[in-house]
Amino acid sequence: MDVKVYEKEAVRQPSGTEYVITPNIIDIIPDIILDENEQEVVAGAVELSKEQELVEQACALATIFQKGLDPLALEDGIRWSETLLGEINVVQLMEDITSAVAQITPTVEVVFTTVTDENGNSFLKYTLQAVA
Repeated sequence: MDVKVYEKEAVRQPSGTEYVITPNIIDIIPDIILDENEQEVVAGAVELSKEQELVEQACALATIFQKGLDPLALEDGIRWSETLLGEINVVQLMEDITSAVAQITPTVEVVFTTVTDENGNSFLKYTLQAVA
């Protein structure tokens, strides 16, 4: 799953003449994998129980929730914006993500890797994996 966080973005309206600024947009982009029968499988998922699905969803959402958005729990969440602005380093972001998942369940761990594009730029990637 890829996550894209926007600080601000101009969005063209249907009228075609106006642009609006839409802050705090988070796109969740799942990995789409086709099996042998050309049936669509999201992120290579197998049949999961409803409880497992709920835990998986809770963990995934916990990793993308921006800190400070909940007025009743301003300290909860991940410091995505702060990382993008250079206010905290990537290690602190990784700790936020790991801690958020640990608060949901001890049966899921976060695995971090880096991906390098054709221009030599490195990007942090994380996956959630069930722990036996």
